[in-house]
Amino acid sequence: MLLEIFLFLLLGVFVGVFTGLAPGIHINLVGAILVSASLSFFIEINSIYLVVFIVAMAITHSFVDFVPSIFLGCPDVETSLSVLPGHELLREGKGYEAIMLTNYGAILAVIILIILFFPLIFIIPKIYNLIENIIPYLLIFILIFMIFSEKNKISAFIVLLTSGILGLIVLNMNELNEPLLPLLTGLFGASTLLISLKMKTKIPKQEKEKRLTEKKKQSEKKESRKNIEY
Repeated sequence: MLLEIFLFLLLGVFVGVFTGLAPGIHINLVGAILVSASLSFFIEINSIYLVVFIVAMAITHSFVDFVPSIFLGCPDVETSLSVLPGHELLREGKGYEAIMLTNYGAILAVIILIILFFPLIFIIPKIYNLIENIIPYLLIFILIFMIFSEKNKISAFIVLLTSGILGLIVLNMNELNEPLLPLLTGLFGASTLLISLKMKTKIPKQEKEKRLTEKKKQSEKKESRKNIEY
């Protein structure tokens, strides 16, 4: 059993790398396919193996997903409002540093989640039972708050209404077995790549060895100071 868990763990890491690097392919899509296929193709496979696969894929995806979002989704100079901190570092030639910083944050988040996992198992069910009946009202309040927090409230309302109608249409289409594939690919994958190609964004040369040379210079200065003191 331990060998099978290890194999499914490696398979989940491999699929997570693929979903993280491929724009528009999300882990929710793969999870939905696995859930639907588990009733027919994977009915004889132990559910623990599928859980290990999905968890490994989700964690790996969260680490690798920053690479295409920073390097492929870089906006143009004119679209300054959509620039993320990772894109700002990319424009300064520090794209590799942005990837490392996001990975450090992801590692810290995983450690915090591991620490909070066991107490949350007992706390979340109790909280959910208290707020279960008011969850729709909370979501409506959050949506209204998001609309009124925007400068152009009419445009925000139109976008919210359009996204809701799109979700109702796509999720209620009986012709598609997996509606999330064209939906997520069209909204997050192809659209981002087409906009990036249309803007013809020029990514500056990224600094990869500069920090290493600076560290060497600093270490050499420290050594020279120690030699002078001696």
